[in-house]
Amino acid sequence: GEFYIELQLVVDVGFAGFPNAGKSSLLNALTNASAKVGSYQFTTLEPNLGVLHGYILADIPGLIKGASEGRGLGHKFLRHIKRTKMIAHLISLEHEDVMSAYRTIRKELEQYDKELAEKDEIIILTKTDLVDEQALKKAQKALAVLKSRLFSLSIYDTDSLKVFSDALVKLLRKKEKQ
Repeated sequence: GEFYIELQLVVDVGFAGFPNAGKSSLLNALTNASAKVGSYQFTTLEPNLGVLHGYILADIPGLIKGASEGRGLGHKFLRHIKRTKMIAHLISLEHEDVMSAYRTIRKELEQYDKELAEKDEIIILTKTDLVDEQALKKAQKALAVLKSRLFSLSIYDTDSLKVFSDALVKLLRKKEKQ
């Protein structure tokens, strides 16, 4: 007989979000990954992996509204998120309504699989270099009601990357001990 075997690698953190949220760029900045980066949607068509202090990070291809119904190869992309221990929800500050962007992706995750709503999650506001301090504070305030761990960074700001990298490793080590 013929068999189809699919190996599923469990990933410590999966980067999820809209196309062009900075998922591949962040993966490249944190690890030695060389994920393709482009200024157009759906640059990433397969997950890219990187290792940060022994933890596996995955850049999940961009999700769009309707992904849970298969739109934009949604099912193909969403199945990768099931293999993650924690979701890092990236939201670009190019979105004026960050809460709406968050809720759209969150809804797609929940509609695809209720278990995804139960996964531990952090939120990362990306591309802080594109907005002023006032816009950043407004976005942070809007998302603060979610009570999730919230980070803000730009891949062009080595200080914010270092703070995030250290915090992520600390969080993963703490989670490992539980």
